Amino acid sequence: MEKIPSEWRPLRIVDLKGELAGFDDWVLCGGYSVALVANGDTRDHGDIDIGVFRSEIDGCLHALGKERVFLCVDGKHVRWSGETVPAEVHDIWITDTVGKYWVLQVMLFDDEGDFVVYRRDRRIRWSKRHHSRIASGIRVLNPFVTLLFKTHKPTLADKEVHDVIALIESGPEKK
Repeated sequence: MEKIPSEWRPLRIVDLKGELAGFDDWVLCGGYSVALVANGDTRDHGDIDIGVFRSEIDGCLHALGKERVFLCVDGKHVRWSGETVPAEVHDIWITDTVGKYWVLQVMLFDDEGDFVVYRRDRRIRWSKRHHSRIASGIRVLNPFVTLLFKTHKPTLADKEVHDVIALIESGPEKK
């Protein structure tokens, strides 16, 4: 039976670029992104998350190294075979180079052309240029998108869909 890490030793934000070995199409997500947007940490962080468009995920995973990649499937960690990541996979966990600790979570964002599509309600979509912001010199997930994913409401009324799209599109564009 394959040994799966049970502990996290998350990468530091400053080490992400080096770990991703030239793959640059990612955004910082989760608690660290919220901390940068809010200009300060408000809680401890047990992990670190980045987001990648589904259309770009193969490049990201190859940059990290196939042997370090585990797909989250039905509550289990399944070593990546190197093939196309299945549509039902939304999270991917990465080990350190020796496979002892989890060091990074990669969150997948569904995309179609120049738009990102919210997987829980595909009526909600926003332009890729509004998907991220720069905070403290780092590209972070748009805080409205973070809020959207954290709400976990399975279905939104049409007026709520409109409001969410308007909020996401109201921010400054990525430079």
